[in-house]
Parts: sequence; structure tokens; C-alpha cells
Amino acid sequence: MSSRRGMGPDEYAAAHGEVGERSTPSLRRQLDGIAGWVGTFVLAAVATLAPILGGTFVESFNPARIATVLIFLLLLHALRYRRILLGREVAVYSCLLGYMTLSALWTSGIKIANNTLLPGANFLLILILYGSLVMFHNLRAALAGILFGFLCGAASYTVFVGFPFVRPPDFAYNAIAGMYLFGLFSILVWGWHSRRRLLTLLMSAVVVVLIAATTSIKTNLGMLLGVSTAAVIYFSAFMRILGRSAIALVVICVAIGYVIASDDALLERLQDGVDRVTVGAEILGAREDEGQGTSFNDRQYWQKVGLAGWAGNPVFGSGVEAFRADVGITSHSTPVDVLYNFGVIGFGLFYALFVLLLCRLYVTRHMQLGALPILIFSGVICYLFMSLAEPLHYNFSLAAFIAISTALLRRQSIGDPAPKAFS
Repeated sequence: MSSRRGMGPDEYAAAHGEVGERSTPSLRRQLDGIAGWVGTFVLAAVATLAPILGGTFVESFNPARIATVLIFLLLLHALRYRRILLGREVAVYSCLLGYMTLSALWTSGIKIANNTLLPGANFLLILILYGSLVMFHNLRAALAGILFGFLCGAASYTVFVGFPFVRPPDFAYNAIAGMYLFGLFSILVWGWHSRRRLLTLLMSAVVVVLIAATTSIKTNLGMLLGVSTAAVIYFSAFMRILGRSAIALVVICVAIGYVIASDDALLERLQDGVDRVTVGAEILGAREDEGQGTSFNDRQYWQKVGLAGWAGNPVFGSGVEAFRADVGITSHSTPVDVLYNFGVIGFGLFYALFVLLLCRLYVTRHMQLGALPILIFSGVICYLFMSLAEPLHYNFSLAAFIAISTALLRRQSIGDPAPKAFS
């Protein structure tokens, strides 16, 4: 009888022909791990690319087709993990979507109700799908896939449309700025987790320039307000992160500045963006239109009409898409649209999403999460500000932001160790 005495584990296994038996399960686990990583990466990338293409320049990819893609991806996830994330945010928005659907019974805009209901269904699907991806899958693969999907969508838009080097005549600057804003968040979250500081700063700086080039006042001002507010609330952590990244930021800004100065078309886009943001800030401060080509008078009129209509049915509202049906256009404001169409019930349900996210931040306030709370809090302030000048209650970018932020905070609260980068 052979003995293990004097033999190491590997020598004993080799002497008794056990190497193949031991290595096969290990190799199989490695292959399964690689396949799982790739599967998560592709799933997250497609889940990001589909809404971006449908919301920017591929008109044939309508909300119904986007919903089909999202449902298919959610089924693939369910087949693999057999569980989905149904948090409080999903429950609240489900109630909102249910109420929006119910309000079709008394609305004057029944023929155009799908303009809200289909994107609203996609909002709910994105909450569930993104939350499940970030919560249950390999986090590195999920965040990398989301980032890759954004990069593919943004690159496709540049290739086929030409922005920022060419400004198309029917440029939907708010939608494009929203796409870039979500991309900025996905870059920063990926950098927080992957610890790729330099690459994260470089990509973030490029996206910030693209946001400015869209000339979207609400997005640029919202981003500035979000960063400024977060810097005040998280002053110590913010200054520590800024100090560690200062040299890299200076070098990147100088390099990007040189590239911009060398391209007249891009320089013109950025100048237009700065001018529009400046005008927007002046209007917010003066609260009057001084004939500078803005639509502030229109927004004042829509606000008055919306609030007057809401006063006629303050609790239940006039029904889905009622404002557009009665006035001929949306109010360009989430509070006005939601109050007019869905009353206090809809208003409370929608803004409860932000309250829930802030509550999650408060619960994790004593945890060492690095820059994550700063990113999430600045995003909350940014989207709250943007909601004043844009209907966001069925916006893809907001849904993805809430889903990712919620799932990340839940993972950290149950003991998933936070990376040390950007801390």
C-alpha cells in the first residue's frame, strides 16, 4: 500500500493518476467563469445600446421594439439566475405606471397615451434589468458592459451623424446631452470599481466636453449644480479625491484644450454651448426674458396653463397625455406635466424615487464607499434640476441611473467590499 508520507499533494496525485481528475473540474470552473463574465458583459452592453440607439437617431427602433429587446434580455437573466431585483423603487414606479395606465380612462389624450405609457413600461423594465445586472452578476463585467454599450452608441452617433464636428439641422440636443450624461455616470462608476484612475479621468473629460458641445442648458447647469452641491455636502472626501487627481486633470485638460483649439468646428460648438449656458443662468437669476432668443416666455405660459389645469383636478389629474392633447405640446417640465396629468398622486410617486435613493445614501453614510456617495448624490441633484425643464418620468437615462445607484448601494450594504480607488 502506497503512503502519502514524504510526498506533497501534487506528487501523490501524480503517482495515483489523480491529476486529470482534479484539473478537469478546475478547468471547467474557469471556463464557466469566463463564459459567465462574457455573458454578463454582452447582456449589459446590449441593454445599454438598444435604448441609446432608439432614443437618439434610429427612428425605426421605437419604444415597442426597445421593450421587446429589454424583455428578452430580462428573460435571459432570469433563466441564468432565476431571481430579479424588485426593490422599493421598482414597487413605487410600478404603482406610478399602473396609475398612469388607469388614468387613460378619463384622459382627453387617449389617442396619444402610448407616448407616455410605452416609454414608462421601458422605464420599469430598465429599473428591473439594470438593478438585477448590477446586483446579481459579476459587478466588473456588468459595469464594463454598460460602459461599452454607451461607447458603442456614442461612437455610432458620431459616425452616422457627425456630431460634434457637424451639427445636424434637426439636432435633438437635450436627448443627446442626456445620453452623454448617463455615459459620464457609467464611466465614473466603472472607474470607481475598476481603479483605472487615469483612463476614467480621460474619458470623463471628453464626455464633459461633448455635453457642453450639445448646448443643452438644463444638462450643463444640472451637472454643474450637482457637482457643486456634492462638493459642499462631501467637502472632505471631495477635496481629497480632487487633490489626488489634480495633476492628471491638469494634463488631460491641457491636451483636450489643444485638440479643441485645433478644430474650428468643435471650438464653435463649445462656444455656442458656453453662450447658451450663460444665457440660461442669467434667465434663472433674472426670471425674465430679455429678448435673447430663449423660450422662457413659452415656458412661463405652459407653466401657468399647467398649474391652472392641475387646480381643476388636483388629486387625480386630467389623465395621461392630457396636457399635450389640450395644449398641443408638453410643458417641458416634469412637475407641471405630472401634476396636470396625474395630480398629487403621480407627483408624489415620481419624486418618491429620489427620496428613496437619498434614504439609501443616508443609511450607508458611515460606510467606506469612496467616491460612490458623491457620484450618486451629484446625480440626484442634477436630475432633480433637469426635471424642472424636461419631462423625466419616462426617461431612460434617469431609470438607468436610479437602478445602478440602488443596486450598488444594496451590494455595499450587505458587505460587498468597496474598491479603494477614488477614495
